[in-house]
Amino acid sequence: MPTVDAIFAGTITQSIAGTALMKMSPTSDYLSIVLDVTAMSGAGASAAFRVQWSLDGATWAEAGDAFDPITGPCTVVKRFAAKAPYWRAVCDLSGESPSFTGSANCYS
Repeated sequence: MPTVDAIFAGTITQSIAGTALMKMSPTSDYLSIVLDVTAMSGAGASAAFRVQWSLDGATWAEAGDAFDPITGPCTVVKRFAAKAPYWRAVCDLSGESPSFTGSANCYS
């Protein structure tokens, strides 16, 4: 049975890099993220979510693991091959006074 962890829930009004250190299960080859956007506001608002990986939990690297930019309410599921034992979610918001409400959960 996969492990389920909450990445975030609520409203985001600025770009964030996940501060919670998430460790992959030693038996997992994949990380699946369910992103549920319930509301988005702001002129030209867009949210770009991606995953960063780390071998030590301190130094983070990009591996091209990203969602397509989100511009309105939706539910998206994406699966990424594990690249390192630690990972975190990053979200970059753009537009005029962007605000994003929703949640994201991971399954590993």
